Amino acid sequence: MVKSALPWGEDVNAVWKGVAEAETRGGKPKGKVQGGKPKGKPDGGALPGKVDGRVARSQRTRAAVLDALIALLDEGQFKPPAKVIAERSGVSTRSVFQHFPDLETLLIAAVELGVNRFAPSVQPIPTDLPRKARIDALVEQRFALFERAGNVYWAGQIAAPISATLKATFAHVEYALRVQIGVTFKPELATLRKPKRLALIARIAAATGFHHWYALRRVEGVDPAAARAAMAEMLAVLLPE
Repeated sequence: MVKSALPWGEDVNAVWKGVAEAETRGGKPKGKVQGGKPKGKPDGGALPGKVDGRVARSQRTRAAVLDALIALLDEGQFKPPAKVIAERSGVSTRSVFQHFPDLETLLIAAVELGVNRFAPSVQPIPTDLPRKARIDALVEQRFALFERAGNVYWAGQIAAPISATLKATFAHVEYALRVQIGVTFKPELATLRKPKRLALIARIAAATGFHHWYALRRVEGVDPAAARAAMAEMLAVLLPE
């Protein structure tokens, strides 16, 4: 995660290009913890590039447990017991705890993996498109991300205050979303002085972010088409002509 550089700095297109490429590859910024990475190490006698059979099985089991919890979260089961996770993943409860010391650690790893799995939904939008087309494209991408990852994202938001790993994960996602705003609407934002530009990007990020989506879709029960229209309307009001 980049801690100091602002995503809407002087070389904003280069910054976004790097973030977008990392997202497409499934890469992470330096210093980011990878919760989905198997902890097992190949046996010391294994040939380079080959994985010991036991390690391979361990990696498959760990991946199956993470995938099972992500699926359960997606279904709205935010605190499934270990037995349910084990049954869904096709392993024993003992195997679950061989890979994760407790359910909290498992949840953190699953949310991080799930969020990063959906991150490629955020892609560059051509700046030569008409203003309305760019607004619609950005809103469409936000909904593609949040509709797919909504429950996993929400579970992570609840757990983030007690997890440095999830704080870093969501900071990374929010960083990419702000970069996208800065690049997509550079023609409109370029006329503003830096303090006003930064403040406006923050307001647009809030208006097009997860919590606004959650309020529209989950709290108020607005249907997808009307919710998209509402978010696009708010973005159009905030964005300079």
